[in-house]
Amino acid sequence: MMESLFYGTGIFCFLVVFGIFIFAPTKGQTRIWLWSALKILFFGALFSSWFTENIVLKWILIEASTLFGSLLISSSGTEKSFQVGWKFLLINSYGLGIAFLGLVILLFTSKPVDSLDFSALQLGLEGQTGLLIKTGLLLTIYGYSAKLGLVPNHYWVGDTYAESPSQISSLIASFVPVSVALALRPLVQLEREINHSLINSANGLLLIGILTILYSTWILHRRDDIRRIAAKVALFHTGMLAIFIWLDVNNNVFYFLLASTLIVKVIIFVSMGILRMDSGKRMIAQIVDLNSINQKSFYGYFFAIIIAFVFPLSPVFILDMEMIKISLDRNLIWLFSFPLMGLIFFFIALNKILPIIRVRNRDFYDSQKTLLSIRLGFLIISIVVGLLIGTFGMYELVTGGFENV
Repeated sequence: MMESLFYGTGIFCFLVVFGIFIFAPTKGQTRIWLWSALKILFFGALFSSWFTENIVLKWILIEASTLFGSLLISSSGTEKSFQVGWKFLLINSYGLGIAFLGLVILLFTSKPVDSLDFSALQLGLEGQTGLLIKTGLLLTIYGYSAKLGLVPNHYWVGDTYAESPSQISSLIASFVPVSVALALRPLVQLEREINHSLINSANGLLLIGILTILYSTWILHRRDDIRRIAAKVALFHTGMLAIFIWLDVNNNVFYFLLASTLIVKVIIFVSMGILRMDSGKRMIAQIVDLNSINQKSFYGYFFAIIIAFVFPLSPVFILDMEMIKISLDRNLIWLFSFPLMGLIFFFIALNKILPIIRVRNRDFYDSQKTLLSIRLGFLIISIVVGLLIGTFGMYELVTGGFENV
C-alpha cells in the first residue's frame, strides 16, 4: 500500500509541476515545449530508476537526470543560471563518478553473477568481508551522497534551488533525493551486514546527515531571502532523509517517507514561487517595504513552512512521531534531538518571514492575476493531498500499520 502511495504521489507531484509550467509560466520562460520535453525526460529517467534493481541501469538513469537537470536549470537564459547549471552538472557528475567506481569495485570483487541486479550482487558478495568490498561500498555510498546534496558536497543545493525557476527547483528538490535514497538504501543495508565496525560507511552517512541538518539550521539565520530559506528547508529534509536511511526503517515507513519528501518539497517551492511573483522581490526586507501584496501569497508560503515541520496532520509531523517511537523501541534516546532540531529550524524560519504579515493586502495585479490564481489553485490541491497523506499516516501510526521491525 505504501509503495503504491509513493508511486502515486510521484506522478501527482510531477503533474502539479508540469501543469504550472504549461498553464502558468513566468514571463521570462520561452520555448515552453522544448523545456516541457526536457522535464518529461528528467522525470522519466528518475521515475524509471524507481522500478529497476539493476545497479548499473539505476546509475545510468540517475546520471541522465543530471544532464537533463543542468539544462533545465539554465532555462532562464541568464548568465547566473548557466553558472548554476554547470555547478550542478560538475558536482553531481563528480559524485556519481565516484559511485560508479565503487560499483565497479564491488562487481570486480563479487563472485560471477547472472545479472546486474542488486540481489545477484548481494549473493556474489556473500561471505566476503575484505578491504576491497568495504572500499567499494564506501565510494558508492559517498558518491551517491554527493548527488543527494549532503555535506560536504552540498554546495550545488543552495544555488540550484534558489536561482532556478520555482518549477525547476521543486522538480529537482522532490525527485532527486527520493531516487538517490532508493539507490542508497540497499547499499547501506549491505554495509551493515558486511562491516560491523563502528567506523563504516553507514555510520558515515549518519554523520554527514547530522552535519547537513546542523549546517542548514546554522546558515538559516543568515538568510533573508525567501528563495534561500526554501532551499534550506529542502536541505534540512535531505539531512533527515539520510537519518532515516541509516535507521533502516521498514518498507512502510520508508515509502511513506519518500512520498512525504515529494509532496512537502513541491508545496514549499510552489508557494515560494507565488510569493516571489506577487511581490516581485525575493529579499524579505524588500517585501516588507512594499506598499502592499496579496496576503494569500504570503499565507501560502507561511502555511507551507508550517506543513514542512509542525502541522499535526502533515506527513513530516507523522514521521517525527515515528522517529520518537523508534527511539523508544530501540533505546536510541538521542534520536529525540532531531524533532527538536526541526522545531528550532521552524522557529528561526518563522521569525524570518513573520514581518511580511504587516504588509497591506491587495488583489493580484491584473497582469498576473490569471497566472497566480492558477498557481494558487495547484498549491491548494497540493496542500490538500499532503494533508490527506498525513491523515493516512496518522491512521497507520495509531493502528500499528507502521509497526517497526
